[in-house]
Amino acid sequence: MKRISAFLLITLLFFSAFLDANILFAAELSANGMEYIEVRNEKNERVKFSRLILGTDHLAQEDWYGPNSRKITEQGINELLDEAVRLGINLFDTSPIYVGDIEFRLGKWIESYRQKNPGKKLYTLSKGGFPFDLYWAKKLPAGENAFCLLEMLKTKGIMAEGYTDLPNVPNGTYASRLFGSKELIIERVSEELGHTMKNLKTYPDVYLMHRDDGDFINFEPVKRSQNSVKTIMEALSSREIREKYTFLGWSNWKPHRITRSLALAKKQTDLAKPVFNSPYFSLFEMSERAIHAGGVQVSHEDMQDENFLKGIKMMPYSPLGGISILDRPEPCWENARKDARRKYAQGDPYWKNVYHAIFTCANEERYNRVVRFTNDFNKKHKTSYAVDQMANAYALAHKRTDFLVIGPITIEQLRRTVAALKLSKMLTREDLDFLYYGNE
Repeated sequence: MKRISAFLLITLLFFSAFLDANILFAAELSANGMEYIEVRNEKNERVKFSRLILGTDHLAQEDWYGPNSRKITEQGINELLDEAVRLGINLFDTSPIYVGDIEFRLGKWIESYRQKNPGKKLYTLSKGGFPFDLYWAKKLPAGENAFCLLEMLKTKGIMAEGYTDLPNVPNGTYASRLFGSKELIIERVSEELGHTMKNLKTYPDVYLMHRDDGDFINFEPVKRSQNSVKTIMEALSSREIREKYTFLGWSNWKPHRITRSLALAKKQTDLAKPVFNSPYFSLFEMSERAIHAGGVQVSHEDMQDENFLKGIKMMPYSPLGGISILDRPEPCWENARKDARRKYAQGDPYWKNVYHAIFTCANEERYNRVVRFTNDFNKKHKTSYAVDQMANAYALAHKRTDFLVIGPITIEQLRRTVAALKLSKMLTREDLDFLYYGNE
């Protein structure tokens, strides 16, 4: 599980998202070009968050990609976080399962930054709801687990009858944390949230359930009915959990479950109202195999529909954010695919999914198209934007992208990403359709 991100996960090139003219009018603009959008919860508590949200998933991961490991230092991490604030970012995305104890490191940095800058408003976004990673645990979690999961574990010879130990469980095998009664979910999520509060030294301002209810064996979903949205929301709205976050949201939840959650919150005033939805969204779509177990993506057409999941802020993540896996010598796509194939052949569980999810013929065509489009755009407008900035701008320019989680690991990448906000305003609906479809 520690190899799997949740929001921003591989490193291809881009991320970002943009609003239509009416939404843009409501977004505030800072002196350095950062945009801010106000969100509010069922208690009418209001905060203005930066449209770009800094993801920390790979900031402290040394063996992220390529043959040579990066050298990670506390100073380097802190300098990038400092620069993010200077550029106007005020919301930082993290998780207790992210690599390199980054949630703890982020908490230390925020505490130090606030001491030096007592008037500066900084906010954190963390995640819960991760299924239990049985590959690392080697046993089932205490409490109730889905009957279908238990039967599949027995059928595949992973678990013996009458036992809960899993000595030979394959990677990518997970048991849901959101399965069972309201009381069981409260217990499981509270334990998870306790780690986050210890790392951050306070509660997270935004708390996302980073998976819906579901089980997986070797990254393949176990077919069963899901726990009711109502039960999950009642657990997350209980006093034990609700007092430990300000804004609730979903990550990698399917649209019909999100719609149900909004309807329930409207009907039952004692439920926390979901504010954010964070799906995968990129010019480079996932294939039928997601980049991680339980990954849910939205499409180009979805994000161009101003009525899509209306009533919740869309905060997509992308495997292209900031540290492009396409940052390779020419031919970029071919060399990136070879490197990814090498990691896959070595048995890396993360790249086992990413390789097949991203390096498709359709995505290769889109890559070649965005390269040509960027060159033509620069000639026409006398600009010098890079391909990764164009791909970021593509995501930002969609009508339903309110916020975007980004994943740069260097200051240079961070600055390029923030500059994509300006570029996104120059793209038309026709440009976005061409980048996605080509000349149809």
